[in-house]
Amino acid sequence: MYAEAQASTSVDAPLTRDIPVPSRSLRLGLGVDDRIDSNVRTTEIPVADDDELPVTQSALVASRTETTSTGRHRLRPPSSALKARTALVAIAAGAGAVAIVGSGVDQGAPAATTPDPVEASPVLASSNADDLGPGVTDSESTTDLSTFADQLVQGSKLAAAKDAADAAARRPTVVSPVSLGVYKLTSAYAPRWGTFHGGLDFAAPLGTPIHAATDGVVLKSGPASGFGNWIQVKAADGTITVYGHMAASGLKVKVGDHVTAGDVIALVGSEGFSTGPHLHFEVWIPKGGSYVKIDPAPWLAKRGVILSALVG
Repeated sequence: MYAEAQASTSVDAPLTRDIPVPSRSLRLGLGVDDRIDSNVRTTEIPVADDDELPVTQSALVASRTETTSTGRHRLRPPSSALKARTALVAIAAGAGAVAIVGSGVDQGAPAATTPDPVEASPVLASSNADDLGPGVTDSESTTDLSTFADQLVQGSKLAAAKDAADAAARRPTVVSPVSLGVYKLTSAYAPRWGTFHGGLDFAAPLGTPIHAATDGVVLKSGPASGFGNWIQVKAADGTITVYGHMAASGLKVKVGDHVTAGDVIALVGSEGFSTGPHLHFEVWIPKGGSYVKIDPAPWLAKRGVILSALVG
């Protein structure tokens, strides 16, 4: 009865296979220890018709032991980060190898020929002779400087005109007809030898320069009775200054010339009624529609001209 019941049970019950679920240590490849049987859990899954014969628990344990007997000596699988670094290193190494191979020189190829040296031109040699410093090279300017040259000329003319105007402004408006220290004042504006002497006599060596006492225009330049030769200069205010006893060769201006105070207009002579080389100088001023002679000494002194003392 018991045997039949057992046979009936084995026939009527569905066939199942016990599949053990390995522990975490086994899944990580750490091998199997003696406690594996106690830590294995099983799940019942129906067996299909085409499945092979059931595997017993002891056969599964033996197979597992045989399979994992070498797992104790295996290394832990690398992490994903390590795998990524390994891949990058491999890619970089491959790129370096390609670069090295590409830059290699074919030993079998003929060597490049060196061009023959070119003889330096004289122009370059001369330009390199002047050392302008590191990084500085000489160059030829193509800028047209003619405009600046014209402006420079005009500027020079303007500067010269300004200098002349300044010099003229600083020049005195009235000067001594003969430079102080060169002459001796021998006769004054006064009666002399029974007549009236209407001027000043500046005794000086022949050829001594005679200067225009004022600015003005030359009215007379030539022969005159008693003077031998004379010069008359009319100033802007109508005053006329007279210079006499010069030789014809000593006249340095002509009628119509414009002179400035201090200009040399003649040289000392001894022509006409003269007792020796000297300049006879007179000052005429307009009065009542005509001209009258005045004493040159106070007229010169009033305008800042200093005369030497009267002698003789």
